[in-house]
Amino acid sequence: MNLGVRAILMTMNYLLIPLLLMFDCAWAQSYQVPRNEYDQPDLNGVWNFNDSTPLERPERFGDREYLNEEELLTRDQQLSTGQQRRDERESNVSAQILNVPTNDTGAYNLFWSYYDEPYPNARTSLIVHPSDGQIPPTLEGVTTQFSPPPSNPCNYGGVVITDRPVRVSFAALSCDRPEDFGLASRCIGFPQTFPPHIKANSYNNNLKIVQTKDHVVIKSELGNDPRIIPLDGRPFLTDAIRYWTGSSRGRWEGETLVVVTQNFPYTLSSLFLRSESYGSAENMVLTERFTRVGENALDYEFTIDDPSTFTDKITVKTNMSRLNAPIYEFACHEGNYALENMLRAARITERQ
Repeated sequence: MNLGVRAILMTMNYLLIPLLLMFDCAWAQSYQVPRNEYDQPDLNGVWNFNDSTPLERPERFGDREYLNEEELLTRDQQLSTGQQRRDERESNVSAQILNVPTNDTGAYNLFWSYYDEPYPNARTSLIVHPSDGQIPPTLEGVTTQFSPPPSNPCNYGGVVITDRPVRVSFAALSCDRPEDFGLASRCIGFPQTFPPHIKANSYNNNLKIVQTKDHVVIKSELGNDPRIIPLDGRPFLTDAIRYWTGSSRGRWEGETLVVVTQNFPYTLSSLFLRSESYGSAENMVLTERFTRVGENALDYEFTIDDPSTFTDKITVKTNMSRLNAPIYEFACHEGNYALENMLRAARITERQ
């Protein structure tokens, strides 16, 4: 395409963004949600929850929840530039692996990632409560663990993991036993859909919703455990039964699916992120709200209520877009070769 024509089209696109967002808000208010065969709001399908909005609000925005027109244009330009960089990187992957002497093959190419945001989020942060858009302080004595992924899981560097159980996603307390590795390394829990609040990460930001008359099933592309949520008013499981994904019960409030989850194990953190975790989810109550606001748009909100960990509740809002594609099998399982080999390598190093 001629560069001049392309520049004109990009400029028109930037000018249309605010208009599209205003139209989308009005459209959402008048949108009639289709019903399924059980006369429920139809949430069936594959939904992508990729969202470039940061979890916490940058300080410069203060208590302002939404971006202004100029900030929206700047963000769109940055997203466009980022896509160009990713395209260039992808085109050079083969040459990099074949021609550059390195022990790092790159592991993942862009096939696993989807960066489009058909239903853009105009907020300054995903956190909308507290009003400053920040994770609230934890109570005195609450354990917080940090785990930026190291190249060697037993070479911690700045990783702060001081006690068991390990509630982080990556890294490890030691390479002495499987339980000392992060939950993602053990293929147990992943920061996108665990425990089970949903938030965008680097890839596999997709889930599938399937409805029946008395249940809703939510299957994440990242992870192994579909959530089967009863809608029939049955009581929660007793305290004696605690799954990694908790005990979930759903109900309809108008057009919104409300899911309340509790009875998490103490080994799970209350807020589980890619590089950090906060407290224990043992006493946490998680409330999620799914509301379809357009043919290909869904509003998602979750609230963490955990007075044993945080001084305040946390409410997060993100946008989901219908994805006209299947989700793929995530072939990760406990007992895989990677974990076995990391333990074996540690024993060999000790002998040497």
